[in-house]
Amino acid sequence: MPLEHEPHDGEWPANTTPFPLAPPPPAALPPDSEPGTRIGLGMLLAIVALAAAGAALAAVLLTRDGQRKAAPTTTVFVTTTPAPTTKAKKLVLPVPDLVGQPWKQAVAGLRRAGFHASFATVRSALPRGSVTAQDPAPGAKVAKGSHIRLNVSTGVTQQTTPTTTATTTTAQAQTTTQATTTEPPQPATAQVPSLSGELQPAVQQLDQAGFKASVAYVPGTQPLGTVVAQTPAGGAGAKTGSQVTVNVSSGPNQNPEQTVPNVVGQRIPQAVSTLNQSGLRLILLRSRVSDRAKAGLIVAQTPLPGKQAPKNAQVLVYMGAYQQ
Repeated sequence: MPLEHEPHDGEWPANTTPFPLAPPPPAALPPDSEPGTRIGLGMLLAIVALAAAGAALAAVLLTRDGQRKAAPTTTVFVTTTPAPTTKAKKLVLPVPDLVGQPWKQAVAGLRRAGFHASFATVRSALPRGSVTAQDPAPGAKVAKGSHIRLNVSTGVTQQTTPTTTATTTTAQAQTTTQATTTEPPQPATAQVPSLSGELQPAVQQLDQAGFKASVAYVPGTQPLGTVVAQTPAGGAGAKTGSQVTVNVSSGPNQNPEQTVPNVVGQRIPQAVSTLNQSGLRLILLRSRVSDRAKAGLIVAQTPLPGKQAPKNAQVLVYMGAYQQ
C-alpha cells in the first residue's frame, strides 16, 4: 500500500508503530555471589565422590569375579576326573559237548574253548578212555578258565573163570564156572523211586532201581529239563525192567520245537553229532545185550525218532553192553 507522503527526518508514518526500546542490561553481581562459581564447586565435589565410590565398587567386583573364576576351575578338575577301573568283567563262554570223545581230543577241545579239564575214572561200556559224562553240562555258560570235570571210561572188565579150576574135578569146575558167570536173579517187582529235579540224575536213579525211562517233554513254567511228573508214581510197585514215563518241562521261554532224529544203530560220537545238528543233547545209559555185534551201538532212545522236543533238550540213549 503506497504511502500518502514521504516521511521527513525524525517523523514516523501515522499508521505505523515505533520499535520498542531494548531493555536495560542486568546489574552485575559481586564476584563471590556468582551462581556459576557456586554450582561448579558442588559438582566437582560430587564427581570426586562418585569416582571414589566407583573405584571401590570396581575393586569389589573384580575381587569377586576373580574368586568366582578361580573356584569353578578347581571344582571341574575334581569332578570330571574319571575313577580308575580296578575290576574287569569276566568273559562267559558256553561249554562244548564232549561226551563220547576220546579224552585227549576232549582236553584239546576244552583248551581251544578257553577252559581247563579235571578227570574222574568210571566203569562204562564205552571204549576205554572215552568221555562218558561232563560237569557243567554241554551248552552251560561259565567263566573263561573254569575247570570242566570229565568222567572217563575205564572200560568193562570181563569176569573169567579162574585158571585153578582146571586142576579140580569136573563137578567142581562146573560149580565154579556157574558161580562166576551167573548173577543172582532180580526180584520180579520193585518200588518205583520218586523223581524230581533235573532229567539226567532222575533217569540214572531209575536205571539203578532196575527200570527203563520213557521221556516226554510237556509245557511247563519250570526250567527246561525239570521233572514235573511220572507214571507210575513214586513208591508204587512195578515189574523190574518195565518203563516209567517221565514228564519233563519244555521250559518257560517257549523254545522252538525240534524233530528228534533217529540215532539207533549209531556209535556215540556219531549220535552226539547227529543230535547236535538238530539242536539237541545226549544223555547216555547202557543196556545189556547178548549180541556181541550190538556192543557199543545205541539200541534204544527216548523220546522216539520223529517226536518233538524243545531246542537244547536232552535225548536219552541206551548203548549196548555185551554180556554172555
